[in-house]
Amino acid sequence: MFMAVDTLAPYTLDFAMADGGKNAHYLLRWVNPTGEKGPRSETASATIGP
Repeated sequence: MFMAVDTLAPYTLDFAMADGGKNAHYLLRWVNPTGEKGPRSETASATIGP
């Protein structure tokens, strides 16, 4: 699922309380000002906190 395009760091994402303890997986990539897309990152995973 696509989450966002962000121009500032850090990017934060809020989850519902019911998602606490679940895993979230992220793939990131840069997009330059002309819209050219770079390669995707490796998958980063984290557990959603309470």
